[in-house]
Amino acid sequence: MEVDDGECKSAINQWTLVKHTGTPPHQRSLHAGIVVKGCLYIFGGYDGSNRVNDLYRFSFKASKWSQVLVTGPAPSARDRHVVVSHNDKIYICAGYDGNNRVNDFWQYDTENEIWSVVDAVIGQPPTPRHSHSGVVYDGSMYIFAGYDGNYRSDLHRYMFSQRKWSSVPVKGVVPKARYRTSAVAYKNWMLVVGGHDGAKHLNDFYQLNFDTSEWCLVEIANQAPPPSSRDSHSAVNSGDSMYLFGGSTGSARNDLYSFSLTTNQWHEVRPASGQKGTIPCPRFCHTCEVYNNSLYVFGGYDGQQRLNDFWQFRLATEVKIDIPSSSLVSDLRGFLNDQKLSDVTFVVEGKPVYAHKLLCVRCSYFRAMFEGQMREAQQKTVTINSVSHRTFLALLEYLYTDEIEISLDLAMDLFVAADQFGVERLKRLCEKKILTSINVDSVATILQAANVHMADGLRQSCMDFILRNFDAVSKTPAFEEMGRVNVELIFEILNRR
Repeated sequence: MEVDDGECKSAINQWTLVKHTGTPPHQRSLHAGIVVKGCLYIFGGYDGSNRVNDLYRFSFKASKWSQVLVTGPAPSARDRHVVVSHNDKIYICAGYDGNNRVNDFWQYDTENEIWSVVDAVIGQPPTPRHSHSGVVYDGSMYIFAGYDGNYRSDLHRYMFSQRKWSSVPVKGVVPKARYRTSAVAYKNWMLVVGGHDGAKHLNDFYQLNFDTSEWCLVEIANQAPPPSSRDSHSAVNSGDSMYLFGGSTGSARNDLYSFSLTTNQWHEVRPASGQKGTIPCPRFCHTCEVYNNSLYVFGGYDGQQRLNDFWQFRLATEVKIDIPSSSLVSDLRGFLNDQKLSDVTFVVEGKPVYAHKLLCVRCSYFRAMFEGQMREAQQKTVTINSVSHRTFLALLEYLYTDEIEISLDLAMDLFVAADQFGVERLKRLCEKKILTSINVDSVATILQAANVHMADGLRQSCMDFILRNFDAVSKTPAFEEMGRVNVELIFEILNRR
């Protein structure tokens, strides 16, 4: 194929190993993955020896793997669980922890990087189970089938807004009980294909109408053979097609099928010519997700070993043009403390700092100053007290660019400034940085600052650290100083011991 010098096309139906930096998750199967805000998250699974509860993130923009280090409570190690997303939060439901089937329900906040247990106000959750499937539709999560000591075909609904579980009464042609099936949501349907009923592999294909709670068999329009009976496969939808990859028919598979949801036709998707030897090996108990017109397959089990290879399959021809990287952030950073076009001058520690009201109003303090009745609204020079020149420049850099590299020696001062000026996200970023610096000598000082500025998460982390290391911390000068200026904190610590 001939292409222009500045333009090329990547072929459809092409498998490639994903090039990346960082350290990927180690080998595993029976894990779960989900794409949220341009990142693929992988949680849990079985590494051949143990169940794990680590969380990894792959940034598609940066092509980088990183382990998400979480402080505080987190889901127990498990496999065969369900993961879904709603409003940019990740939800983990049930699974097997190596000893027991569980039915706990966890939420991961991708913005603040915090796990928390989801407590339902109303209703009963599904029985403890594993190898179930789950989808999200219209503000609710639906859990289907699985194994709780028996093979199941029940359907449960969790309404996020009401924090309510309910068992869904269904009608129609209900699928037989099964586990290790797959389910996807498309428009107002849930599509379920294959699985295992405890005696044999399945390749039946059902759809549930969410609005009427009615099951029916999917009508197949063409005569092409459907995927063979299997379990532990993956199914995802992209556009108006559902894709099914891999699984176990008694042996591992690496075939890929598409099902058109407009023509109701199966089609085996064969790799482009020249792809022999550069396709994923057969596998099951892997994860497959869709991002930007590509399938991404991670890990699984090939029948002999667990895997952690990472593959991309392009679903559509993409036109590639050499487009320069965005310069917006660097351009905005160039206006920082630049007198040109500035319309306000701050005086900090006697030094002028040139700024632009339009960008400063990203902060509630400055918005009130410049848009309200404060006398500073009409002034071109404003004096800022109780913050250093260096810290104030860092604050403005964040307001101008929405990003900043926070050095450890600046983190506390910037945390205090972010609290003073009402920049909550910057405050949280500083709090996260400070958490990495907690040690015996510094924890008392950090606790006092967290207490003053109502940083509850940081305060609790400091308390937990002090209680675990009380003998050492209580002998430090910082702890003695805390006793002189805030005896209430000392009493609180002693009461918790």
